[in-house]
Amino acid sequence: MNRKIKTITAAALCVSLLAGCAEETVGSTASVPESSSQGESSTQQTESSDAGSGDIIISFPGSDDESSVESSGGQDSDVSGEVESGDKELVGVDGVETNGLLKMTDSEGHVWGISFYGGGSGDDYAAYLNEFKKKVGDTVNVFNMVVPTQSAFYLPEKFESYNASHLNSINNIANQLEGIINVDAYSALEEHKNEYIYTRTDHHWMPLGAYYAAKAFCEMAQIEIKDLDEYEKKEIEGFVGTMYRFSGYDVDIKNDPETFIYYKPSTDYTATYYTTEFKEDYSARYLDSIFIYKDDPGESYTMFLGGDEKIVKIETENKNGRKLCVFKDSYGNAEIPFFVDGFEEIYVCDVRYFDNLNGPDFVKDNGITDVLFTMCTFSAVGENAERMGENLLGK
Repeated sequence: MNRKIKTITAAALCVSLLAGCAEETVGSTASVPESSSQGESSTQQTESSDAGSGDIIISFPGSDDESSVESSGGQDSDVSGEVESGDKELVGVDGVETNGLLKMTDSEGHVWGISFYGGGSGDDYAAYLNEFKKKVGDTVNVFNMVVPTQSAFYLPEKFESYNASHLNSINNIANQLEGIINVDAYSALEEHKNEYIYTRTDHHWMPLGAYYAAKAFCEMAQIEIKDLDEYEKKEIEGFVGTMYRFSGYDVDIKNDPETFIYYKPSTDYTATYYTTEFKEDYSARYLDSIFIYKDDPGESYTMFLGGDEKIVKIETENKNGRKLCVFKDSYGNAEIPFFVDGFEEIYVCDVRYFDNLNGPDFVKDNGITDVLFTMCTFSAVGENAERMGENLLGK
């Protein structure tokens, strides 16, 4: 293998992955004081500022505010006995470049299709978030959570030099944010990298990985997220995802399917599907769920919200005045079930298809208190970020 592989894989897979991603009421107003996260580490804590009467004050752990609260959530070391942290070493031990991606074998003998990360600054993404924050103002809390893909943790050692640093891109974005609360999903995932947090046969993560990232966000937002054993665990056998197609239909990937594991929240909710003009989609009225099941096990990841090309409004039995809008790529879909327990309303919007409305106006018109931008590194440094300027801000 020579250095040409790096160029071929990074460029080809950037295009391939981005193309793959593309396939795929009146209440009390609550606000959190704005914060920013800057510096080398994306785990920097932020201080809460003064808030007016009736505001919900959020104090971040480690700040100088004496009213700081401790992070909440389940125990990371043992999630209801289903996974045990640190009991496996899943780093790849062998690999070969095939059709623009790396086919590798892990220490347990399972086959992965995995993409190299080509890198990027994410400067445009950070600039669009800063402009969005200025337009929505101080009464709306804006969060950023960029998540790495598999190649951040699982490449065989001899291929690591062909991969750009996910963390460098994530931190470069975080260091440019103004008045935006940065969520460190990288550390949350790295801590659990020996668990089943990414798929082997698809370019997405497993819902378990989405849980750990969602937990990191909820702790920063000081919103409830339940222990994993309080969710209903569901399994789908025979899952072979997008990497089979991206690899040129590699038989080894096809013959080593996965068990797709996801989790259903216990909080009651209703889901309403809308067009990108935010008009109720009457053809989707029968859905009323955030899980839309497919006959093909290979389509298991697309069960979340049935895909990406709708605006989805989720109303829960919570009455805490917290209303969340999630601007995301397809990675964000798997996070949504874990927000149901903590927010009164959730609006889910894909940045690639949010092209008929103005983002800041949408937030204000719906009384949204919290906005989360969440997507994978490929999106934050690539075409999906470029679309945000036009789609969300009308640029």
